[in-house]
Amino acid sequence: RFFKLYVMKGILSQAIIIGTCATGVAFIYSNGNLDISIGAVLGLAATLGVKAYNVTQSVVVMILATVAVALNCTMSVVCNIKTITVAIVVTQIYGAISTLLIGGSGKIDLDMSVAAMLEDGGFRYVAFFGYFIFCVVLYHFTRVGRELRFLGGNENCAAQTGISNSRATYISFLMTGVGVGLAAVFSVIDVSAVSVETGSGLGMDVMLATVLGGMSIFGGSRSNAYAGLLGALTVAALNKGLLMVGVSSAFIQGIRGVIFLLLVWMNSERQNLLPSRVQF
Repeated sequence: RFFKLYVMKGILSQAIIIGTCATGVAFIYSNGNLDISIGAVLGLAATLGVKAYNVTQSVVVMILATVAVALNCTMSVVCNIKTITVAIVVTQIYGAISTLLIGGSGKIDLDMSVAAMLEDGGFRYVAFFGYFIFCVVLYHFTRVGRELRFLGGNENCAAQTGISNSRATYISFLMTGVGVGLAAVFSVIDVSAVSVETGSGLGMDVMLATVLGGMSIFGGSRSNAYAGLLGALTVAALNKGLLMVGVSSAFIQGIRGVIFLLLVWMNSERQNLLPSRVQF
């Protein structure tokens, strides 16, 4: 049953959502920062996007509103607060706002004809590949990408050469915000609704996809913009396969956590070993 067409389409749909987020998050990971608020940001962006459509009846407004809400890059840079601290606060605040906006019904519906129009028109695939190609070019063929990897490899040395950590952090969160916003639109298209569960568990999926794709979440020279897409296909297949054999969603979350910790441990530098070439 795993290789049925409808199952493969479901895996691809989920992989595109995870892969879009993971491609953007690669910019944050590359300079040594960490963001665990992806799921909460996506949930609020999807909620406000659907509300914007229900008020204006405009698909363009819905997409723009969804992406705009996901651009939560200002607080960490302007207030000079550690990104992980901002992520923890944003997770709590955005989750509470989403719950209040959705209310007691538990979900807000989107006109199914709108979701079908975007799906049949190929919006998801055009937007994803356009964003993915732009990220790969920016990350691997421009000064911005080189600076991000340099900061992740050695922040002090990068600062002494004149590279601005604040500017790099702002750019990385900006690129991530666009990806999360697009992923929120894709998520709404999938189910024609947004609920309090939208985005739940996505943060773990994104981190797991990143390390499964071959990239370190500690940044540095091995960082790349395409690891998330490769890992997203694996994560989506893992999630679907475990559900099909009857494993509960709560247990699946635990399995993903164990795999993630194991991969991070294997990818970490350990002081009792000789230094690797990655450090030079």
